[in-house]
Amino acid sequence: MKRRISASLLLLLFSLLGFTVKAQQGYTLQQAIEYALLNNESVLNAELTKKDADAQVLETRADGLPQLDASFGYTNNTQIPVNIVPANVFDPTAPADAVQAIRFGVQHQGSLGVTASQMIWDGSFFIGLKAAKTLRDLVDRDKVKAEVDVVGIVTKAYYLVLVNESRIALIDANYANLESTLNETRALYENGFAEKIDVSRLQVQLNNLVAEKAGVLSAVSGSLNILKLSMGMPVSQSITLTDPLESIDFTYDQNEINNFSIQNRIEIQQMNFNKRLAELDLKNVKSGYIPKVKFNAAWGRNNGNDSFSNLWSNEWFTNSNIGINVSIPVFDGFRKKYTIQRKKIQLQTLDNNYKLLANNINFEVIDAKNSLDVNLQKLTVQQANIDLAREVRDITTEKYREGVGSNLEVLNAEKDYKEAETNYLEALYNAVISKVDLDLALGKLHQ
Repeated sequence: MKRRISASLLLLLFSLLGFTVKAQQGYTLQQAIEYALLNNESVLNAELTKKDADAQVLETRADGLPQLDASFGYTNNTQIPVNIVPANVFDPTAPADAVQAIRFGVQHQGSLGVTASQMIWDGSFFIGLKAAKTLRDLVDRDKVKAEVDVVGIVTKAYYLVLVNESRIALIDANYANLESTLNETRALYENGFAEKIDVSRLQVQLNNLVAEKAGVLSAVSGSLNILKLSMGMPVSQSITLTDPLESIDFTYDQNEINNFSIQNRIEIQQMNFNKRLAELDLKNVKSGYIPKVKFNAAWGRNNGNDSFSNLWSNEWFTNSNIGINVSIPVFDGFRKKYTIQRKKIQLQTLDNNYKLLANNINFEVIDAKNSLDVNLQKLTVQQANIDLAREVRDITTEKYREGVGSNLEVLNAEKDYKEAETNYLEALYNAVISKVDLDLALGKLHQ
């Protein structure tokens, strides 16, 4: 059965709110969430990380496409190298042990060329490409996780503001009632029908309400700033909240809890992608045992002359080549063997973490459901208490006005009523938190 807060109580709470709303924009909870999903810094950073992951996929894919380089070179041999050769190479009559210094080369040299290569087979490339795509999927899940966290934070902060504003309304109502009693008591005292201490007691109680309201106003401002921070909104911006507390729906489907699957939780989905990445990492190390094959091709032209002006008019000579390069791993000191062992240990660790996470999630669902049930029971009790305390206060005040009750009884009744109000609002907020926690545990906030 749907649980809702007393409409009459909420009507009293919000009818007494007197905040200025000029030049302020009103936000429902849904509007606050939508604003946060567009402006919260964590969500914005998650979106940037997602774009970075997309770029990583294209970056990895580029390694498998043809690689083409062009080059142009010019060299001015200001001092042509000297080569020492046997003298009888050029003069057969020269002694056998004689040498001759000869400069080989020209002063000006020019060259241009193009080289191309194409990866034919590289196991690490194909695994790396698959890993990059898996990482992109993981980053998508990370963005959803950031959104889920923001929705939970904004929802809790939103209702904290509403609860604090309700405390202001209740204080104002208590103040008005107590002030009326004080004025009547003061009139009785001036006519000799009440004692000075009766007036003083009521005045102290009234002063305490003023001090309490100042503290609660500060709490309203602080909780509102927390909400704006979680929304990614400048704290200097003025806003009002338009959803009433009666909009809170504490109902849940027991069948949904009974049929809950941990795969609904974004954390499990993240863990699944992490395990896939670890498995691909292991395959990547194993691929190091497989030969790599690459096709290479080059084309170029070169020329040289002792005169720079003739360098460009002389004939240029062409050269070209094509080839296949096969890289075969032979022995690496058993490095890959032990790296594979380490990767397998990491996979086992992830398996253990997965089991722990799954167990924790199931515990969170059970605990959140039980917590909500308990807090709803407390809320029902506190709602009944506040009705009873109000009734006792009204009766006690009426008896005092008729002269058959004491001033002390009025003060005690006011104190009990104020305590009942505080307990009610505390129970209400705890119930809200429990409901949000249950939705989080069931993985519903991102759906």
